[in-house]
Amino acid sequence: MKRVLFLVCILLTTTTAIAQFGNQGMRNNRLGRQQPNVPPNENQKANIEKKNAELQAEFIASFLDTLEADDFQKEIAKQTMAEYFELTKKFMKVQFENSVERKDAFDGFKREHFKELKSLLSEGDNLKLDDFLEGKFKKDDGKKKKKRRKKNKDKN
Repeated sequence: MKRVLFLVCILLTTTTAIAQFGNQGMRNNRLGRQQPNVPPNENQKANIEKKNAELQAEFIASFLDTLEADDFQKEIAKQTMAEYFELTKKFMKVQFENSVERKDAFDGFKREHFKELKSLLSEGDNLKLDDFLEGKFKKDDGKKKKKRRKKNKDKN
């Protein structure tokens, strides 16, 4: 009798555990939540690189439009920022012991890379450059403004 009661308790405990946790992996696969990690082919890599280059050019152009510098200073800023993005790609491929070490090295890289440009720009432009380096700079998107204007016209 004790053995039967013991087996029934084990059976109920295991079925409860299986019902709660056991088939979770199978359900995720059926629902499509876990996708295999497939590396992109050469065509996709080329398209991604092309799109990134276009976005980078737009980002640099929109940042330069906010600066109050002359054409010579803007050209130097453009070259410095293009070089910054290229070096950042190479920097991200370097292996570090931990994330703190990577962050410290990246902060030092940014300071050194933009040191010359900061000495060339005015104080107001330096604040804008600091916002850019901290990730606070947002490019102005004209498409969103056009949509808002259309919505406002429809309301009137």
